[in-house]
Amino acid sequence: MIIRTPLPNALHAAARARAIAGIARRRSVLNHPAEEALTTVAELLDDVALVFETNLPPILDGVVITNTIPFDASLLLFIAEDVIAQNKATGLPVSLSQYVTSAVFGTLELPRLLHPVSAQLAAQESSLRAALQLLHERHLRGAGERPEAAALYLEAAFKLHLNWGRLAAAVAVDNARPCNRPTVAR
Repeated sequence: MIIRTPLPNALHAAARARAIAGIARRRSVLNHPAEEALTTVAELLDDVALVFETNLPPILDGVVITNTIPFDASLLLFIAEDVIAQNKATGLPVSLSQYVTSAVFGTLELPRLLHPVSAQLAAQESSLRAALQLLHERHLRGAGERPEAAALYLEAAFKLHLNWGRLAAAVAVDNARPCNRPTVAR
């Protein structure tokens, strides 16, 4: 007989969701401009954690499936990302769900390359990308399994994402300058 309980990776995903909810709650204090959005995201992530903690893994032909995300958790994460996309002032990355689901899938993606024309902006992109890659690798290797360590890694990653967004805006402006556009032969 197979005893069905939530899997360790699901419980790890729940812990990450709760850590991110804590980050959102801490940011929502002191009259933050996106206080309502941050509170909504925190509540959604609490619900995501509850789903991961209570949902039993599916069994297919007697085999426990370990690499699935409950539909309710996926939907709640999608809604949280939508709230973040509509409220950039939250300072949270739009790709927030990957930090929860990486406990199940074991992957974290880096932001798309910006392709800056400026050497200075290219160096900044390279530096930010390397820092984010390092955090992702450490987080995935389990250093973020302890709740207090997870919160620190997540907070650091979110700050890097915020810097990435600022850099993306600067690259867009710089690349759009007439002197940085390719010439068209007539």
